[in-house]
Amino acid sequence: MSAAETPNVPEGAEEAVPGRRVVLRGISALGLAAFAAPLAACGGDDDDPTAAEATPEATPEVTPEATTSAKPSKTAKPSKSPSAEPTATTDATKSAKPEATPKPEKTPKPDKAPKLVKASDTPLAATSDIPVNGGALFEADEYVITQPKAGQFIGFDSLCTHEGCPVDVFDTPGKMSCSCHSSDFTLDTGKPTAGPARKPIPKKPIIVEGGQIYKAKEA
Repeated sequence: MSAAETPNVPEGAEEAVPGRRVVLRGISALGLAAFAAPLAACGGDDDDPTAAEATPEATPEVTPEATTSAKPSKTAKPSKSPSAEPTATTDATKSAKPEATPKPEKTPKPDKAPKLVKASDTPLAATSDIPVNGGALFEADEYVITQPKAGQFIGFDSLCTHEGCPVDVFDTPGKMSCSCHSSDFTLDTGKPTAGPARKPIPKKPIIVEGGQIYKAKEA
């Protein structure tokens, strides 16, 4: 610019011009700030995700005293199931006594043969006088001696149980008979087997010693 075009600026005016510029710039900055503030507020509602989050409620403080005083509740004990008392069972067991087992009946022991002694020193007969499976009558001594099997000698009363006749017949092996009414008897037991006799002939004791047969009696 030429000297002719240069405006006339009074003294001190050059120092005053920059001061006005500064003021204008400050006003412009304030205007922009005032315009930008609402925009920032509107944009903040849509873009700031943290702004939409609800402020968490304040967590109540738990004091140590409250923690200590809140004791856990005791667990309820299970109730006992009703059951029969053991004493009742014991009493019932005691009262129900087992039935007594009946003792088996004792079998009666056979009577012991009485101890015999000789009724006379005179023998009735020799063992050789009595036939095997037969017998003999000793009428004077009222004895009948039989030998049902070899070595077995038995003494009987000499009278028949029918009417008291002597038993005097030994003809048939294995039996003795009464000649009055033909009653037959066994040689070992004296039981009647035929005829009118119904009772057995009673036995009489004898002792066989040294090949001799003696009348006997209880000691």
